[in-house]
Amino acid sequence: MSQREPYSRRSFLQNAAGLSLGLSATNALFDLRLLNNAVAATDVNDYKALVCLFLNGGNDGSNMLIPWDNRYANYKTVRGERLALWRDAAEAAARPNPGSNPNAYYGIPLTGQADSGYAVHNAMTGVQSLYNQNKLAFLPGVGTLVEPITRAQYKAGTRRKPPQLFSHNDQVTEWMTSVPDQISRTGWGGRTVDKMKEELIRTGISAGSISMSVSLAGSSTWEVGDIVNQFQVGTGGAVTFNNYSGARKTLMDKILRDPGVGGDALLDAERTNLALRDFRSINERALLNGASLSTALTRLNAGQTDATTGAAIAAAYGIPHTAAGYNGLSGIDQQLNTIARIIAGRSYLGMKRQIFFCSVGGFDTHGDQPLAHRNLMASVSNAMAKFYAATQALTIPEKVTAFSISDFGRTFKSNGLGTDHAWSNHHMIMGGSVKGGKIYGTFPDQTLGGPDDTDSGSNATGRFLPTTSTDEYAATLARWFGLGESELDLVFPNLNRFPSRNLGFMA
Repeated sequence: MSQREPYSRRSFLQNAAGLSLGLSATNALFDLRLLNNAVAATDVNDYKALVCLFLNGGNDGSNMLIPWDNRYANYKTVRGERLALWRDAAEAAARPNPGSNPNAYYGIPLTGQADSGYAVHNAMTGVQSLYNQNKLAFLPGVGTLVEPITRAQYKAGTRRKPPQLFSHNDQVTEWMTSVPDQISRTGWGGRTVDKMKEELIRTGISAGSISMSVSLAGSSTWEVGDIVNQFQVGTGGAVTFNNYSGARKTLMDKILRDPGVGGDALLDAERTNLALRDFRSINERALLNGASLSTALTRLNAGQTDATTGAAIAAAYGIPHTAAGYNGLSGIDQQLNTIARIIAGRSYLGMKRQIFFCSVGGFDTHGDQPLAHRNLMASVSNAMAKFYAATQALTIPEKVTAFSISDFGRTFKSNGLGTDHAWSNHHMIMGGSVKGGKIYGTFPDQTLGGPDDTDSGSNATGRFLPTTSTDEYAATLARWFGLGESELDLVFPNLNRFPSRNLGFMA
């Protein structure tokens, strides 16, 4: 348990992101009323979407983005034959001691706008292609920070560091809130979309007929806001009540809906308890969100109004244009496919800004890492390539930006079979507005016990200090999404502690 809170992080998450039918309870949200005075410095009459891809468990970024120049020798020596990616397929095939679950994988170089001196896992051909087409960028060395910190300051304890480093629950929460030095019941995605909704209201533009915040992977602290309620959907569409039809539907509508949209006026008049009224309001929003979304998705089916658009998305995913099934698509493919279909309905739904959350698990690779991590990298890479193709089919790749986050990085040195929890990590940003084909930020010095390692001596494992804060990463994305400078300081209260307000990877 953290020393700064009276109850467990797990309990906090359950309470803060408690949902009814995918909508966060309003009484569990952080009060952001002080944000009302800030005015957005952007035109909100266009469309933009942010898609957060959560690599659940702590991705081994050191085997996702690999130094390919004179630093490779150190990389191979420290990681060892068990983990280090080989130089090419021939070297991988000729590896010594193949054993069980062998490391038969190698790096494939990135070129992009210039020879970058980096490579990616050979399972990531989709990401390599996007990078080389300047549609994807890498940001290495990102992590949770309270304030800038050096190795000397870390060792001496003269600078504050995030509490509970290397803890899954704590670091996930700190990544998603971008406020590691205090309890925050809202995520930076939720606070960002709150500000955009305020601006839409201020300018008299409709915020749309569903929530601006949609999760394909259950409740997400990243999307918790004060104004915009999180809307959970499944890959099959909106989540609703069981057996919600016929006489049962009529009765439930009378109980849960406002009198103006099918509710019973007498029941509503008797509902004086604030908690009961809040319960009714939450579930009513869920019903209305679900009905609107179901109609929008149905319009994409064969023979319906937007069938041409639906067929274009299906073609991007290489699946038949049918309403049934996903024809063998992976879980993350299904989530991103559903997001693409929701984006396709943006005009019908009247959406101007949307944020989406999706997740793929299995990244806590303490043992038997080679094959497991290869499969994860292939799944993520393929899904990103298909999703980008879908945004191209929708003719709006410059309006959609996807980005990765994860619990933390992993130790540079193997534990013998895999890797353990560490700190900073490397991340990807993809979209038509990304100034891709580049490595941004500062790649860490991967010397064990070196200037970027929190460890020392013969037991050093390579838990590298972040060279870029989550605040700087998130603020760059939020600025593209539409936040003005004053709003950035309110949404990211620690941003002014760090040197960069804009890392430059967005056009």
